[in-house]
Amino acid sequence: MNDRDYMRAAIAGAIGALRKGDEQQALVLFGRLAGAAGLPVRQGVLELADANVTMLRTLTGHEPDDDLVFTVDSDAEDGTIDDTEPAQRATARILLALANGYPEDAEIQLDIVAEAPNPNATGQVFAYMMGWTLELLDLCESADYPVPGWLRPVLAGH
Repeated sequence: MNDRDYMRAAIAGAIGALRKGDEQQALVLFGRLAGAAGLPVRQGVLELADANVTMLRTLTGHEPDDDLVFTVDSDAEDGTIDDTEPAQRATARILLALANGYPEDAEIQLDIVAEAPNPNATGQVFAYMMGWTLELLDLCESADYPVPGWLRPVLAGH
């Protein structure tokens, strides 16, 4: 198993554990991922973001060449993406960059996060991206839409 496959398996396992309510197992798997040599957490963010974009396109019927625009709904008053917390803002910008064919811009967002004074910023982006993944998996499952291949075992075990 190469580093990418290991990372995907650890992420999928943690997602499966969270969907079953087993937070302890999810933390164990995230800990293994964080401590593993090879691909860094930022690559995990990009893997999740890519999967999320795929699921968003599937759910909305958009083709890869279509621009994908989405609204981040919140309980807060109306505002812009710039009014959100930095990790949420970075997460949304990473998704938008990848969805609209600008992977370099997604990397720039991760570079900005990595330079943030908060040493946990990349982990926070990972957590927000994971939240998107969990929500999108639920939506795809309830609509009987396919999900990216490496996430299929998550639905099979739920």
